Amino acid sequence: MESHSHSTRVPEGEADGGMAQDRVRELLDRVAQLCPDDVVWELGVHFRTLSETVAEFAVRVEALESENRQLQERLDRGHEEFVQHRESMSELLNLHELSEAVSTSLDIEDILDALMEQSGRFIEYESCGVFALEAEGARLQAMALRGDGGESALETRIRRHWEDGIIDGVLREGPVVIDDMDSLIHNQRADRCLVIIPLVVRGKQVGIFTLYCHRAKDDFTLGELELLGILASQTAAAIENSRLYTELESAHKGLQDSQRQLLISVKQAAVGELAAGVAHEVNNPLQIILSRVQLMISQHRESPKLVEGLGLIEKNVKRLSKIIRALLGFASNSAAMTQWVPLDLSQAIQRAVELLDHQLTGQLIDIQLEIGEDLPQLSGNVGELEQVFLNLILNAQNAMEKGGRLHILATCDGEDTVEIRFADTGRGIEPEHIDRIFEPFFTTHPDDGGTGLGLAVS
Repeated sequence: MESHSHSTRVPEGEADGGMAQDRVRELLDRVAQLCPDDVVWELGVHFRTLSETVAEFAVRVEALESENRQLQERLDRGHEEFVQHRESMSELLNLHELSEAVSTSLDIEDILDALMEQSGRFIEYESCGVFALEAEGARLQAMALRGDGGESALETRIRRHWEDGIIDGVLREGPVVIDDMDSLIHNQRADRCLVIIPLVVRGKQVGIFTLYCHRAKDDFTLGELELLGILASQTAAAIENSRLYTELESAHKGLQDSQRQLLISVKQAAVGELAAGVAHEVNNPLQIILSRVQLMISQHRESPKLVEGLGLIEKNVKRLSKIIRALLGFASNSAAMTQWVPLDLSQAIQRAVELLDHQLTGQLIDIQLEIGEDLPQLSGNVGELEQVFLNLILNAQNAMEKGGRLHILATCDGEDTVEIRFADTGRGIEPEHIDRIFEPFFTTHPDDGGTGLGLAVS
């Protein structure tokens, strides 16, 4: 006789009902049909209660929920890291843009505009400004202000903190955030604050960068202050570079001016040597001519026409002698030969115009004189001034070969300043020649016998 054992499991949910019993009977009938008569079967039926099933299901649900929580936590951490990386990337891009802006520009306004614009991208502010230390740290001067109409209020706050000594502490200790006492008094809470960041380059304090923000003091993070500090450091270096470049450019311009003056001095020295020789060679014959003319005048007083002609010769010979003395005075740079006397500027201009009026009229040049009635009494060398006026009028004449208009304006500009303008409709002086108009004998028409404006000599 064979003995077999068989175990079957009643499905969950059927163990407590009639369906479970029917299912058992059905299984027994099938076993009886399948087994021979000499085989003995042992049938074991195992029942599970609903409570055990629910408990197992609850354990599985709890495990799934725990796994789900872990996954959610990992997802949240990943999202936070992504946000942090994105913010860090944005900060790096802002730093890169500011670095590029301040490194490619030497203009103070462009540098400060870049600083305030980049700061506003990650910290919202109502107003901001950059203040420079002047007079070796004794004074704070606003360099740039920006905001929604609160620039003057920001400057007032900063100057109050400067007087209270708070700014000195910032320059020594570093960035600080200060509650706005005005908002604390009016609103009974500190919902606005002032951020102050020092501008220091190579240990030198150059100023401060400030932001007036509509947020509480405790809302600022250390990372935000560090980022503002980096922006301020880059800006301070750019400001210092701009200052050094400006000083270098000024020194270079001064060197160019010195070289130009040195060149003019060399030319003047050459002219002086030439003038000394010419004066010696020309002045002696002129003195002989002058003495002979004066002798002839004394001998022929009974002939008025002859005396008149000789008087004209005497006048022009004296004029030539005066010009030679002026040339010698220019060459020796001696002020002792210059005679300053009270003069009427209006008469000096009119005499110069009268001397050349015939030539100008013949060349179809219209002269417009506009001389103020309130010109003060001046002192100077009237002969040299008249020579200057003559040279300028002749230059205008040469510039208007086909006629034109010459406007001479003399006005009193202030209590002790007189301005005289010569304006013509000619082609004008080329910009590259402006700096050379006072050079002796400089001319753009050497082939025509031009000797320049003569401003230096006269």
